[in-house]
Amino acid sequence: MRKVNPLWLLMLAQIGLILYGFYRLTLTRLNVRWFEVVWVVLGPVILMSFFGIYTYYNIKNAYKEPSEVRTSDRCPVCGAFVYSHLNTITEIYLDGKYMYFDSFKDMLKFIKDMDFYISYRKLNIKDKNIKSIYTKDFQTKQWIDGKKAFYVSINDDIYAFSSLESAKDFAALNNVHEIKTFDKLLT
Repeated sequence: MRKVNPLWLLMLAQIGLILYGFYRLTLTRLNVRWFEVVWVVLGPVILMSFFGIYTYYNIKNAYKEPSEVRTSDRCPVCGAFVYSHLNTITEIYLDGKYMYFDSFKDMLKFIKDMDFYISYRKLNIKDKNIKSIYTKDFQTKQWIDGKKAFYVSINDDIYAFSSLESAKDFAALNNVHEIKTFDKLLT
């Protein structure tokens, strides 16, 4: 069952009270109390503030899908143009901005030492809460959720796979014995 946002319930209650107030003021004109007049006047203002809060909340906390990489996008860790690394590109959505990395390894460096890279690259980031992480599956070249992927580390790079089976096959071909998850890579 779909979860209902409590702000919608507040907005529906507000609309009901405003309609009731208009009914009392316009149709009955009998025994109108002062708080009903205030409610009808302030009701729309309060309702609009609920809509504003709801919109801000949804924009700020949206789970973003991967976006298109531009040729001008650069990795904030090493400064490389990410468009030439389409097999290993990684993307995070942070503080309303998409940030691209030429490899998953650089994205891990950024997460582990975020304050340094934000000040070093002079990035305008206030909210350091990462909303989404996407990376490319090394075999299919499709965007996958970086937190659910399986990773194989070979030489000096990390390759992502959407399924454990494909990660095991790739690891066996390259004589690697360990497959890691996102949480293991962060430690």
